[in-house]
Amino acid sequence: MNSKKLKKFKDLILEEKRKTLDELLSGNETYEALKQEAHGDMADIAFQTYEKQSLVNSSQKDKDKLEALNNALKRIEDGSYGKCIDCKEEISEDRLTAIPYTLRCVNCMSKYEDKRRREKM
Repeated sequence: MNSKKLKKFKDLILEEKRKTLDELLSGNETYEALKQEAHGDMADIAFQTYEKQSLVNSSQKDKDKLEALNNALKRIEDGSYGKCIDCKEEISEDRLTAIPYTLRCVNCMSKYEDKRRREKM
């Protein structure tokens, strides 16, 4: 994946992360104060610091999503972003646009979900 596309997906992931944090923390007075006072890189630091503190009170689903978003950012940095963890093929841009933190292509995800359903029976 070229650097222009990686930047597009990184921006998409960061926006999704901010939205998720906003949903989790909206109405929290400390968070609202941090958001209003923070600028530039300080905003990132405040989000990260407060994110860690607030994860204790978040639902497991929200925790999992934030972890997946953070892991996607790490994969961008290490060069593995956009490749399916099962078949190692490129994940389609449409899928990455819809779920920027996905680990699997559509085909492998379908197989993975089928396997999980069978294991629960």
